[in-house]
This record gives sequence, structure tokens and C-alpha cells, in this order.
Amino acid sequence: MSAMRRKTKKSMAVLFAGLVFIAGCGGSVGGGGDGGGGSAGGGSDLGGIFGAGIIDDGKEFGGNPQSSTSYRNSITPDEAYHLLRSAAFGATPKQVDDAVKKGLAETVDALLRKSVVPSTVRTLAESYELDMPKRWLVHMIDGPNPLHEKMAMFWHDRFATSRRVLGGRDRNLAVLHWNMLRDNALGDYRVFLEELTIDPLMLIWLDGANSPKASPNENYTREFWELFTLGRDSLYTEEDIREGARAFTGITLFREQDLDARPIFDLLNHDETIKTIFPGRTAPENFDYLKVIDLTLEQAESSRYVARNLFSYFAHDKPSDALVSDLANTLVEANFQITPLVRRILRSQAMFSEEARGDRIMAPVEHIVGVARTLDMHIHSEESQTSGLDRLVRDLREGGQELLNPPGVEGWGENEYWLQDQWVLSRARALSRSMDFGPQRVRDLPYHLLPSVTRWTEREVREEIVDAMASVFHLQLTDEERDVFVEVLDQNGWRAFHLTEPEQQPRHVAEMIRLMAMSERVLTR
Repeated sequence: MSAMRRKTKKSMAVLFAGLVFIAGCGGSVGGGGDGGGGSAGGGSDLGGIFGAGIIDDGKEFGGNPQSSTSYRNSITPDEAYHLLRSAAFGATPKQVDDAVKKGLAETVDALLRKSVVPSTVRTLAESYELDMPKRWLVHMIDGPNPLHEKMAMFWHDRFATSRRVLGGRDRNLAVLHWNMLRDNALGDYRVFLEELTIDPLMLIWLDGANSPKASPNENYTREFWELFTLGRDSLYTEEDIREGARAFTGITLFREQDLDARPIFDLLNHDETIKTIFPGRTAPENFDYLKVIDLTLEQAESSRYVARNLFSYFAHDKPSDALVSDLANTLVEANFQITPLVRRILRSQAMFSEEARGDRIMAPVEHIVGVARTLDMHIHSEESQTSGLDRLVRDLREGGQELLNPPGVEGWGENEYWLQDQWVLSRARALSRSMDFGPQRVRDLPYHLLPSVTRWTEREVREEIVDAMASVFHLQLTDEERDVFVEVLDQNGWRAFHLTEPEQQPRHVAEMIRLMAMSERVLTR
């Protein structure tokens, strides 16, 4: 285990211990309201016991971490859950069972197919108009295309732009940008780059619309190569950036009354002179933005950069150069169609290796949406659609992540970036936004996944509740871990799991579920 990974696991153990301490003292981790209370790191020594996670019996997750060849088609429930957590945020027990029955190839193909969004979901999302966090969360939690939404999130982080630069009637440009990301997330990467370059929000964000030939702006050119296509310190030089900036001149925004700003190519403001880009690899030419995109994709560094980023996102962050080159060839042979590359990664040996399990701390949105989809939560009732969603968006923002508003051009950080104490507590509060559960859209708890409420006057039902939820999250608990969660139900005797006052019980079950959802094996993938 690397020093970075050991440090991350130690930090998570400390934070988890603090959450256990808060729950054990009778304080609600988020409760049902707005307050969190307390700080991480309280006086408990229980955090370290959650490092084991799912136990590998030697028969599962036997893939080669450096191989892109196909894994066996017959997958186990734990392997199916691993795939669906990585590719679809999360999965209910039924969805896991269906994946096992269908097999790996058919399950991946089903994830890649785009289904029609039900009118109820589309109408609810559109009702939030310019409130982009709410609008997108509706599709993530209740939409039928979780892999497409997750891929749009991936590109949003890599092609980071923020709606905070927009004002007045330009605010709708955030909606257009969001739709552009979702439309291209699994499509043609070349077309994606073309649409990204002339996207109105991107033109404002990186000053592309303010780059006349007399004074080329280098911001977009620099990020285009450094963050979008090649990677930092790869191939391009400062002189290439200056020459590329001249090629990107001439794009501006045209505004008409009552219409969204739209991009136009102004020939009078485009530098028509010869530019030299990547000297030694290509001849000087009168490049424009389309030719720069084509030229960039001709470089082997570009396909390798995309392949490495996608592989690291889904599998693990230690791919060999040979594996990256192999995946890059898949992208090139598919003429830069993204879907074949994603399909190959999701079906690969590496995807089902031990190295691909539990080594990435999920960002708040991915984590919370994953729990929601695993518990079959929905934005259904009026309360969920108003105050519940309001509080969820606020909790996620206070947890460090607000959709369509990343902190800068490099997007959000990764792994330990998310372990700031207050951010973790805000994430725990987000898990208190119960919304509506199961096929019957019941409030408060996922009763469809728990022992019958008629048995909640029996003392032994506490252990059954813990085991039921551990099974949903695919956690194999030790006896000690099990006792911790039973103790959360009893709240150290402060307000014990009431056999005579059953109306008190749902609160404690909700706290146990939230704590389990914050455990290391659920917080990582």
C-alpha cells in the first residue's frame, strides 16, 4: 500500500471514529433537521475497525490490474455491485440480481444505451429552470441513464466551467452548457471538443469570446492542451500556446434581444496568417480552431491522455504505459468515439482487479447519489421536491461540491481533498435528506429493505436491521463492527431502541443507516 493510500485510510478512520462518537452520545449526525453539531475526531477508538470492507475469498475480483482484455462474463453479486457503483452511482439489490442474471457484457451494454427520460422526471427537472444543482440531481437520482449522467459529471470536472461568471439573461447559458456535456458525454470526442470550444459559457469562462486577432487571449488555448486534451507539460510549448491562441481568434458571441447568446465566427477578427504549431511534427499552416482540434487529436499524446483519465476514473490510478497505449488504440480505431473505450474499460480484467476496489474517495455528489440509488430513493413527494432538495443542495455545497460551480479551471480535487472535517460532517447531513423510498415512495426509511415493522418490538430485530442494511451495501461485518451499529440503534442507552415506544425507532434506524453509508467501504470505490 502506498504512503498516500495509508495516509488517506488513516484520515478516514479518524473522521469515521468522530461520527461514531457523535452518534453514540445521542447526537444526530445531521438528524432530521439542519444542524450537525460536534467535530470529527471525537474520543472513540472504533474508527480503525472499518478498514477491511468486503472480504475477498480468492474467487472474486481476480482480474489482472494491467489488462484490458475481457473479464469473465459470469459475475458474482459483489462484482455486479462494484460495477454498478462505479458506472451507475449505485444499485438496489434487485438491480444487482438482474446484472448477475444478465452477465457482464449485457449489463454494460444496457448501461451504455440511452433510455427515454420519463416525462415526470423531465418535467420536474425543468421546473427548477436555472437552479442547476437541483435540475441535475433530479436526473441523477431519478433518471434512467445513470452512466450518461456520471460521464457528464466526469467531463464537467475535466472541462471545468462555472455559472458564477454569468449574469442577467446570460444565466441560461449554464443550462445550454449542461445539455452540451450530457449530449456528448459518450459520443464523438472530436465533435465534443468542437462544441466545447464554441460553447457560450466556455467562451465567457476562459475569455475565448474576447480574443481578437490584434490581441489574442491565451487562456483557452492553454487549458485546451493542459487540461482537456494533452496534459500538463506534454508536447506543447509556450510558443505553441501563443501560436494556438492566434488560431482560436475570431470566435465571439452574438446577442439578440430575448435570445440566448450564440457563437459566431468573425472572419474579420480571425488571424489569417500562417501559424507554426508543434514544429517538427506538422507543417506551418493557416490554422483555425477546427484544424487545431484535428491537429491535436493526430498526436498520440492526446488519445493516451483521454484513455488514462477514463481508466483512472473507473478502475484505478496506476495503469501501466502499455495498458494506456492499448486503450488509446481503441479510441483511435473507433475514430474517437467514446463509447467503445468506456465499454472496454468496464468489461476489462483491470476493472475487476483488487486494485480497482476501494482506492478512491468519492466526491460528495457521487457518494450521495450512489446511496440514494442503492436505497431506491426518489424525489417524489412535495416535501422532497421543495425543502428536502433545498437542504440536500445546501449540504452538498457545504460539503465542498456545487454542480456547475467548480472552484476553478482544474475542477475539484480528489481523495484526501474531500476529508476536511466540516466537509465530511456536511456530507453526513446530506444523508439525512431521506426523500421517498422504494416502489411505494414511502417517507423516512427504506422499509422495503428492512425487517417487517411488525417485528420491531422484538429485541433481536436490531441485529437483523444491521444485517439487512449491510447486505444492501455489500458489507461483510465482523462481530465487532456489527456491535457498533447495534450500539448506534441503542444510542448508548440514551434513547434506546424502544420496545414500548416504537415511534422513537425510525430515528435511530435512520442514524444507523447514515453511519453505515459513511463507512469507509461505502465512501470509497
